[in-house]
Amino acid sequence: MTAVTELLDGIQEQLSMLRRPVASDLVRPGLPETELNQTLGDRAPSEVKEWFSWCDGTRRRTGQTVDAAAFIPGYIFPSVAEAGRVRQLGNPDLDMMGEWFPILLSASSDLYAAVWKDKTFVGVAGVLVGADTEIEFLSVLEMLQVQLSAYTSGAYFVDDEGEFEVDDTLLDGVFRQITGREPLD
Repeated sequence: MTAVTELLDGIQEQLSMLRRPVASDLVRPGLPETELNQTLGDRAPSEVKEWFSWCDGTRRRTGQTVDAAAFIPGYIFPSVAEAGRVRQLGNPDLDMMGEWFPILLSASSDLYAAVWKDKTFVGVAGVLVGADTEIEFLSVLEMLQVQLSAYTSGAYFVDDEGEFEVDDTLLDGVFRQITGREPLD
């Protein structure tokens, strides 16, 4: 077990505690290293390989909503094949940063992507349609620390209607505490 997979386990536990349907829809275990090397290449950072070795995406069910499939509010944990299809479409901003691969996807074309040059990890970029693409996290590990703390602090919560929501003020505080940086606008 690695630090990445331990944090992913922690997030899955939080999803279970919140009674989120996705907790049982995460396809575990993920892909073996040989298959990941074929898809991602041997230069992909170990944190990206660990991500997809933990889980190969969210199982799709008939009638499943984006909210019910959300790993974090608004974003799903894609399979390697699904992320690969998004990667093949390209993204001019990410392409200029280096090699990249999506690790979280939204229904509105927003995504989080791991970015690297050669074997050096650049960071996790947040891609929001209509906004500048920026490195938001310096590592997958840092992103997961922020996400897990968002769950345990109550920044991610289920509202009275059963929708998965975000308290932006709490999330910004978690980001500052974990990273020591100001959140991006």
